[in-house]
Amino acid sequence: MTVELHRRAIEGLNAEIQLFGGCAEPCSVVRREGVIASVSPPTPDRSIFNSVFASGPVALAGTIDELARIYADAGVRAWTVWVPDFDRRSAALLEARGHVLDGAPRAMGLELGGLRTPKYPLPAGVELVPGEVTAIAAINDRAYGLEGAAWSEALVREPAVPCHSLVALAGGEPVSGAIVLDYGDDAVVSAVGTVPERQGEGLAGWIVTELLVAARERGQATGTLQASRAGAPVYERLGFAGVGFLELWEWRAG
Repeated sequence: MTVELHRRAIEGLNAEIQLFGGCAEPCSVVRREGVIASVSPPTPDRSIFNSVFASGPVALAGTIDELARIYADAGVRAWTVWVPDFDRRSAALLEARGHVLDGAPRAMGLELGGLRTPKYPLPAGVELVPGEVTAIAAINDRAYGLEGAAWSEALVREPAVPCHSLVALAGGEPVSGAIVLDYGDDAVVSAVGTVPERQGEGLAGWIVTELLVAARERGQATGTLQASRAGAPVYERLGFAGVGFLELWEWRAG
């Protein structure tokens, strides 16, 4: 199953790119044979919202010049290409064109039947409720200290891709949140964040758990995500396992 989870973790990027390119009026999703890209003019210096995923080096080589023009015409000054760990030809192509390796998050996955409940209870006074993507965006801006409220500029309306979200309320204020995007029968976990003053309380773990329980109940078979080094232990406690990694090859003007 590890090989299949690896494949699903990679394919799930299609859903996240649709999220980033479909939640604001100036944003768009570009599709070419074997390639999908999000174009987010409201966040021209945030490459994560201007993401490209290609099925392999041939598809990438055939569209890279056009993508560069599309981003330049949109005023985007930073964009990134997600490259699976096994695709060294795409990595070499991007490096030769001036892209720089900007990170390598872990690809993680689990069969939803193996989902574990968090060890510690939800903190007293915290309530989990459905939340709009705008609330999730505001939480992520606070969680990661991004200048210019990048998440809130990129996510201003609900996406077309099937989307389910939860937020944790403390004193009526949203303090943690996450999104699950349905891609086939995979539940793609995205936009997980907790405001700084409530981090370390297990809120994100409970939110992801509840989202994945709901995903299992509606027939989803697996859950996948891309995890930072800090986030990976949270997901491991829920039953996720590392199945590889993906590289982020960023191009930035200047």
